[in-house]
Amino acid sequence: MNFFARQDEARRLSRRLIVLFAIAVAAVVVAVDFVVFTVLASLHPASGGFALPTREWIFAHPGVAATTTLSVLGVIGLSSLYKTSMLAAGGGAVARSLGGVRVSPDTIDPDERRLLNVVEEMAIASGAPMPEVYLLEQESGLNAFAAGHNPSNAAIAVTRGALVTLNRAELQGVIAHEFSHILNGDMRLNLRLMGLLFGLLAIAVVARTVLRVGGRGRSRRGGVAAIVLAALAVLAIGYIGLFFGRLIQAAVSRTRESLADASAVQFTRDPGGLKGALMKIGATGGSRIAHPESEEVAHMLFAPGMRRLFATHPPLIERIKAIDPHFDLRDIDTLRARLIADSRVRQDETAPLEPPSQLRAAGPGQFAALPPAAGAAALVGNPGLAHMRLARELRETAPPAIVKAAAHPASARALLIALAMDPHTDAREKRRAYVVRCLPSAASAVEALQAQVDALEPEQRLPALLRASPALMQLTREERMQLMSALNGMLQVQGRTSLHSYVLRKVAQVHLRDEIEPTARVRMLRLSEVQNDAHVLLSVLARHGHAEEAAARRAYEIGMHHLYPRNRPAYASLDQWASALDLALSRLDRLAPPAREQLLEAMVRTVTHDEQLTIGEAELLRAVCAALHCPLPPLIAARSSAPPVSQTRQNLSKR
Repeated sequence: MNFFARQDEARRLSRRLIVLFAIAVAAVVVAVDFVVFTVLASLHPASGGFALPTREWIFAHPGVAATTTLSVLGVIGLSSLYKTSMLAAGGGAVARSLGGVRVSPDTIDPDERRLLNVVEEMAIASGAPMPEVYLLEQESGLNAFAAGHNPSNAAIAVTRGALVTLNRAELQGVIAHEFSHILNGDMRLNLRLMGLLFGLLAIAVVARTVLRVGGRGRSRRGGVAAIVLAALAVLAIGYIGLFFGRLIQAAVSRTRESLADASAVQFTRDPGGLKGALMKIGATGGSRIAHPESEEVAHMLFAPGMRRLFATHPPLIERIKAIDPHFDLRDIDTLRARLIADSRVRQDETAPLEPPSQLRAAGPGQFAALPPAAGAAALVGNPGLAHMRLARELRETAPPAIVKAAAHPASARALLIALAMDPHTDAREKRRAYVVRCLPSAASAVEALQAQVDALEPEQRLPALLRASPALMQLTREERMQLMSALNGMLQVQGRTSLHSYVLRKVAQVHLRDEIEPTARVRMLRLSEVQNDAHVLLSVLARHGHAEEAAARRAYEIGMHHLYPRNRPAYASLDQWASALDLALSRLDRLAPPAREQLLEAMVRTVTHDEQLTIGEAELLRAVCAALHCPLPPLIAARSSAPPVSQTRQNLSKR
C-alpha cells in the first residue's frame, strides 16, 4: 500500500468512525431517554409504583422527550467539542498533558542529542517538516507516540526509559514507526478518536456527579431514590457507550499499528532495529505509562501503555514475527539476561557512516536518479535506507550558522524569509524593502543570514526550511500570522521571480497555515474540476525546465495527456505565472489522494521527458510536492562515480 492509498484509507476510516460514533450516540440517547421516561412515569401519582412508559405517555409529554434528547446530545457534543478544541493546539499539547518536556535544540545531554538527530534525519529523508520533540522524563517504560492534526503541528514524544535503553538503530525504528503515523494521516484520526470518546465518557461523568450529590442527601425515599436509581442506570449506559467506543478505538488502532510497523521497516530497510526495540519491551517488562491520563492516548502509543480489556495493539510476539518469521521466543530470555549483565547497549553516535553501495547524492550540476512516473509516486512518504543515509550526511554537513538559526524562533523566522528571497538583484531589493516595512524586527537578522543562505546548495534548501519548523511553532499566533502575511506580500511585489524561491515561499506558507489552522476542512476536488489549475502547474514546470518553446510544449503535452487524454487546454507561456501558480497549487492541494497520485505522475512525466533530471529540477519537484502535501524523499543519483555531498562541497570551495 503506497502513500496515497494509506492516506485514502485513513480518510475512509475517519468517515467510518463518524458513522459508528453517531450510532453509539443514538443508542446512548435512546437508552437515557428510556431511563428518564421510566422514572417520570413511575413517579406519576396514577402509576401506583414502578411503571414502564407507554407510547401514549411519551406522546403526551413531548417536552420531556425533547429536553432529555437535547440534553444528552448537548453533553456529548459539547464535551467532544471541548476536548477537540483543547487538542487544536497540536501534538505538543498532548505531550505536555502527559508531563512531556520539550527537548531543547541546544541540549548537551547525549541521549537527547541522539534523539533530536534521529528525528531530524527522518524528517529530511521523508521530506516532511521536523516535528517538535518531547521527553516523558518520569516514564521508565519503553514507549513513544506521535500526535497532531497534520505534519506541520506534529510532535513526537519518547519516554526516558526508551531513550536510555534503546540503541540508535532501535530508536530509529521506533521514530520511523511514529513518522509513519505522521505521514499516513493517522494522527488526525487518533485525535478525533480522543475527542469522540471523551464525549461518550461525559455521560458517565455527569451520572457519577449526580450520584455523589444525591448520595449526600439524608432521605432515600420518593424522588431522591428514583433520581439515584436513574443516575445509576445512566452511569451504566455511559460506561456501556464508552465500552463500545473503546472497542471501535481498539479495532482502528490495531490496523494502523500493524501498518506503521511495516512502514517503519520499509523506511529504514533495517528490520533489526524495530525488532530489537520490541524485543527489549518484552525483555524489560513492558511499556507501561504511569501517568493517570494515559488511557486517553492508549491508541496512539508505540506499544501498550496499560492493561485493558480491548488491546489497542497486536500482541508483541505477533508484531515481532511479522518482522522476522523465524523469531524464537527464547531470544527474549537471552536478551533479558544480557541486559541484566550490561546496563545499556548503544551504538556509538559518532560511528563512521558507510555509504550505500552504488547510491550517492547528486552534487550541483550532476543528475539525480531518473524515476519513472509510477516510481516517483511510490517514493512519496516512503523513504528508504539510502535516503536515511543521505539525510544523516545532510544533517552533519549543514552549515553551523543555518543550524543555529533554525533552532530558535526569531532566527528561524529570519531564515525562512532569507530562503524565500529571489536571487535576482532587482527582485531581491524590492522584496527586502517590503520586509523592512512589514517586519522591521526581522530585517537585520535576514540581512545577517542572507550570505549563508545564498551559499546553500540546492539539496540543502528544503531541509533547512523543514528543520526550522519546531522553532517556528514557538512563535506566538500573531507572529506566525504576520510571517505568513509577509510571505504572501513578497509574492505580490513586482519583479522577476525565481521558481525555486517562489516554491520555497509556498511550502513555508502551507506549513504555517497548517499549523495555525490545523482542523480546517475543505471539500475534496476531482481531476475534472482542476483542469485549468493542472494546466497552469504543468505549463510553469515545462517553461522553467526548457529553454526552447517547442521542447516546453512537448513536455507539457506529455504530462497533461496523462491526466486528460482527450480534451485539454493548449500550452501557454504565462507572463504573470507566480500569482496564477499560487492559486493553482492551493486548489490542487484539495485533490483526493488517488487524483493527487495521478497529478504527481504527470509532473514527473513533464519534468523528465528529456530523460535528464538535474539536482535543481529534482529539488524543485520535491518542493512542489511538499506544497501539495506529498512529501517526496531526496532523489538519489545511482552512480558509483558521483562524489558525496560533503566532497562536492569541498571541491567547490577550492575553486
